[in-house]
Amino acid sequence: MRLALLIRSVIFNTVIIKIAADFPLENPCLQTCSNSDSDITATTLQTCIDKCLPNGHCCGNRLNGECPASSNQRLSCANGCEIAFYRSTVDQCKQDCQAGNVQECFYSHPNIAKDFNKCGSCSNNFNNCTSWPTLDACSQGCDLAATIPEFYQYVEVPPGSCDHDNIPRFLFGGQSNMEGKPEDALPNSFIELIRIVNKKKEKKKVKRQLKKLLIQAKASEKQTTSNEASLIYKMRKYLKKEKMYNDHPTSSCSFTNPKQSDELDCERPISSTACGANHDQYGPEFMFGHVFPKLNSPLKGQAIGIAKIAVGGTEIYSDWMKDNKDNSDNYWNALVDTIQGAKGSLEAFVWFQGENDSFADWNKENYLPNLTKFVADVRQEIVNESIKNESIKFQSPADVPVIIVECGRWIWGVDTAVIEAQRAFVAADSNAVLVPTGAGDEIKEQLTKMYHYDIAAQLIIGKRIAEAMAQILNDNENV
Repeated sequence: MRLALLIRSVIFNTVIIKIAADFPLENPCLQTCSNSDSDITATTLQTCIDKCLPNGHCCGNRLNGECPASSNQRLSCANGCEIAFYRSTVDQCKQDCQAGNVQECFYSHPNIAKDFNKCGSCSNNFNNCTSWPTLDACSQGCDLAATIPEFYQYVEVPPGSCDHDNIPRFLFGGQSNMEGKPEDALPNSFIELIRIVNKKKEKKKVKRQLKKLLIQAKASEKQTTSNEASLIYKMRKYLKKEKMYNDHPTSSCSFTNPKQSDELDCERPISSTACGANHDQYGPEFMFGHVFPKLNSPLKGQAIGIAKIAVGGTEIYSDWMKDNKDNSDNYWNALVDTIQGAKGSLEAFVWFQGENDSFADWNKENYLPNLTKFVADVRQEIVNESIKNESIKFQSPADVPVIIVECGRWIWGVDTAVIEAQRAFVAADSNAVLVPTGAGDEIKEQLTKMYHYDIAAQLIIGKRIAEAMAQILNDNENV
C-alpha cells in the first residue's frame, strides 16, 4: 500500500500529500479508455445510492450534481457504488476503496475519467447529514452494488496486454501549471470566453468583452488582461465553439498524477476537461492538441497523443530526479513508467516546472545542473524504450527534442534564478527550445501574474508549445 506523508507547502499555503505510489509498474501501458457509451449514468448510479441511504450513508449522486464531493478525505458509499460499476469483482472494488481512503483530497481511479473529490462538505449539504463518511462507507457501497445486475459487468484488461493506438506521442511533465488549474483564477469562465470569441462582432467589441471577463480573474492587471485578450483574439480560428466544447476527433491525452493514483491513466480524446487537474480542467495539452496537427511539421495532419505526468508543488531534485528514485516522495519511477507505457512512440519531451525551486538557495543555485542531468536521464529513457520497440527515430539521447516552458511572471517577481537557468539550458542545447510565458520587464509581453495561469494564459501557452514543437521537428528534419 502507498504511504502518505502530510506536509505543508510554503508556496501555495495549501496541504500537499506526497505519496510513494506503487511504481515502477510491472508492465506499464497507456491503455485506451473505455468507450463513453458504456459509462455509468446518474440514473444507474442512483439505484445503488438508494440502497446506501437506508444503511445510514447520506452522500448523494455526484453525476447529477447533487453531491459533487465527499468529505473528511474519505470515499462515500455512493463513491463505492460508482467504483463497483468499473470493476469486475467486489474484492477489486474494496481494494480501490482502501487506496482511495489515503489522506488526500482527490483520488484518481484508473477506469474513471473524473477524479473523486474527498474534501467537500457533503454531510452538511445533502439529506440533512450529520456525520462524515465512515472509513468503511465506500466498501459498503461495493457490497450493495453486488445486488444490482448492472454492476460488476466491467471487462478488465487482461494482465500483460497493451491495447492502444499506434500514434506519435509527446511526453509532457512538470508541476501544477502543467497539470492545469485555470479555474483557480476565474471559476466557470471557459465557456464564456469561447462564447465571446465566437461572437460575430467587430474586433474592438470582442476584445473589450474579453478584457471585461479576464479582469475579473485573481491577480489580474489592466495591461496583462489587455495582452491576453489580444492574443486570444488572434487565436480565434482555433477556438471555434464546435471544437472547444467537444472531444477532439484525433488528438488524445492521458494525465497521470502519481500523488493521486498508483496506475497510469488511460488515453481519452482531448477536451477542456480530459487531462487537466483532477480531470475537470485543462493544461497546455488542450490547445497543443488542437493546434499542433494543423501546423507544418513532419507530423502535420496526423492523429497524436500527449502522455502527461505532473504533480503540483514539486521540486526537480527531490521529487523528480533519478538520483532520488528510491525516496518515498519521488516520482522518477512513475515518469519512466509513462515513457515505457508509450511503447516507443514518443517524439519529444516538454517540461513545465520550476516555481517551487525558486525559494531555497540550494535549489536555485543548482537548478541548471539538476535540469541538465534530469533532461539527459529522460532522453536516455526515451531512447531506451525506442530501441526496445525497434524504432530508429533516435540515434542518441541528444536526438530527442526538448521544450522547456519558462516560469512566468509570478516567479519573475520572486526570484529570477530558475528562469535564468532555464534560458541557459536552452542556449547550451542545440535540440531544445524555450517557450516564453510572460517573464521579464517588457510589459507588452507579460501574461497573468497569478501563480496558476488563468484560462486565457493556458490556451496561449499551449499554442506556443505547439509552434515550438513544429519548429524543432522541422529543424531536425532539415538537418
